Amino acid sequence: MRSSLREGLATVITSETELIPFFTNLRVDHTVNKLSLICNFYCTKLFKAKSILYRLFFLFLFALVSCQAKEKVYHGNGRTSRTVAVQKESSGYRLYRNGQPYFIKGAGGYTHYERLKEMGGNSVRVWDTNDADRVLSQAQELGLTVMLGIWLTREKENFDYYNQEAVRALKERIRRDVLSYRNHPALLMWCIGNEMDLGTANVRAWRVIDDIAAMVHELDPNHPTTTAMNIIQPDKIRLLKNQCPNIDILSVNRYGGLSTLAEDIQKAGWEGPYIITEYGPPGYFEKWTVTEWDAPIEFTSAEKAQFIRSRYRSAIIGQSSHCLGGYAFYWGQKQECTPTWFSLFLETGEKTEVADMLQYLWSGRWPANRAPHLVSMRLTNKDNVTSNRLFPGETYSATVLVQDSEGDSLRYHWEVLPKSNWEELDGSVDREVKPTPVGNVLLRNNSATIELKFPVVPGPYRLFVYVYDGKGSVATANIPFYAESVSQTTGVQ
Repeated sequence: MRSSLREGLATVITSETELIPFFTNLRVDHTVNKLSLICNFYCTKLFKAKSILYRLFFLFLFALVSCQAKEKVYHGNGRTSRTVAVQKESSGYRLYRNGQPYFIKGAGGYTHYERLKEMGGNSVRVWDTNDADRVLSQAQELGLTVMLGIWLTREKENFDYYNQEAVRALKERIRRDVLSYRNHPALLMWCIGNEMDLGTANVRAWRVIDDIAAMVHELDPNHPTTTAMNIIQPDKIRLLKNQCPNIDILSVNRYGGLSTLAEDIQKAGWEGPYIITEYGPPGYFEKWTVTEWDAPIEFTSAEKAQFIRSRYRSAIIGQSSHCLGGYAFYWGQKQECTPTWFSLFLETGEKTEVADMLQYLWSGRWPANRAPHLVSMRLTNKDNVTSNRLFPGETYSATVLVQDSEGDSLRYHWEVLPKSNWEELDGSVDREVKPTPVGNVLLRNNSATIELKFPVVPGPYRLFVYVYDGKGSVATANIPFYAESVSQTTGVQ
């Protein structure tokens, strides 16, 4: 029997050079169709063997093929893939999906997708594939697309891009993800890494990014690749262009400096298309305005809405020859410096005036019931919010003025939070949690005017107000204050 097997194999595979491509062709990343072609090719040769040998070898081959990783099969309108591409035209660049122009009206986040659709949005951005099955399926049901993130750990977070084993494992994980989701009807494009320029200094890391982009192109030629950057400077753009030719589209996260983004991109030397992958009010890290003790001052919900209105029109719609659209940040609730800085919703689901503004910008229509409009907030009767200092033994007043276009009955909720630890986290914002509210400092908590007592522990705090209309909307604002110790009379060290 062994002699017959050797003779049969010698007939089928006549040399070592033919044996190698046979097994290397049975890699995990090939599709079922390609495996079928391989089977057919070698089965033709196996017909020359004896009948029993043919049966045994074919069973062996069939077992190998059956063990290969299968792609997930998605069903959406009878199609399993929708091609997305960028085309250069006389007027600039345009994104196409299924052959139709597609301008991104999106938001980044993992929740409230039904409301995104209702408000006129068409796309969501997520930063990783951890919950990709749910995100993609829900997006497909609602007719939304997904910019699917491929998360890369930055060097400052202790990933060594010179470690070949670590990089090999990283690529294999990404390969599996791409094979799993490349045919999903909701997939728009792949975003490889987020703000790698902030914590990745060496060229090797950018070459790995390009290797990943090349692999994504090989496995999925139907969806473009991008990477989200934070700093747009000539040296950063040169690095991207020289080391990452397989990145199709530049993506940028930009907040306070959104109005100058197009000019910054042009000066930095990028001539191609770009997407604004995060935009919102000026960030706490930008410190547009700060207190005397260096606490960043947050816009009110009304100020954020007006900021977004002007910047969206000038920096996104006004630059559509190269800008393919953008993703507002953050579609949901997220603690970053404060629980409201970027949050378009509260934890309990109420929408803010910023969400209303995005609906108007995306669809040209306001919601039937708009969020309350916060006109002003004051602490200690000061208009200057940079110098609110509280002293032991004193009681202080705070007041807020809010308008509601429908005349809804308003409910007020106040709270005092100590300073968050965002500065200690060095950009690892996902580890930040909301501080515990301070108790026994508010004498009243249910009206437009309250009395505030001095906290037990001196230090930096914020006084927050939330104004609810009872119809699913809220207005928000906060003012930083510093509780002085008995020994302090001027200055904060």
